[in-house]
Formats: sequence, C-alpha cells, structure tokens
Amino acid sequence: MPTRDEICSVIDSYVKHLGNHDVDELVALFAADAVQHEPLGVRTYRGIDEIREFDIANAKVAFTVSRHSPIVVSGRYAAMQLRVQREGMPDFLASDLFEFDDTGKIVSLSVVLDPEAQV
Repeated sequence: MPTRDEICSVIDSYVKHLGNHDVDELVALFAADAVQHEPLGVRTYRGIDEIREFDIANAKVAFTVSRHSPIVVSGRYAAMQLRVQREGMPDFLASDLFEFDDTGKIVSLSVVLDPEAQV
C-alpha cells in the first residue's frame, strides 16, 4: 500500500496536471482499469481510454484549479477540495475522493461538483 507521502504526491501531481491540461501526465496517474465518477452520480468513465477521452474534452475548457483544503488520507483513500476558476463564473469548490492501488495508481476517483459552493 502506498504511504501517505506517496498518496499526497500523486494528488499534488493530479492538481498540477488537471490545472495545466496535460492529459498524458494526468492519465498516467490512473491504473488501467480505473473508474472515474464525474460528477458523482451523473457520469462514470471506466478504464483508461474513457478517462483519457474525458480528460481530452475537459482540457478544451478554459479553467484553473488549486487545492483548497489539506489532503486527508485514510489507508488507501484520500480526499481534498479543489477551487475551480473559470472566466465568467464565480469560483466554486469540488470535492474529490480517491482510492489508490498498491502501486500508488488511482483506481477510483469520485468528484462532487457544486457550482453553488462558491469561494
């Protein structure tokens, strides 16, 4: 199982590459059979190919992100909040819940988006 430091490092990389729209580096953080729920309860992407397709489409949207909260780690799970900034919209928060495999790859990501949770 990855250490807390390893998990935090992956999450910091996730935030960096999500924000700079580097799809290849972002997708490299995920296991081949990962699942991404974004937004949770609305859409699910299964496997690296579907996650890549989502990230390619997402990278075409002009936005920036920054970590808004500390990273909270419990075993192979971690959570944090992102501040999402997009021109023409008030800044809002997203809460991300991660699960990691034994090699430190993301196997599950659930994203709760709430544009009404304004910063």
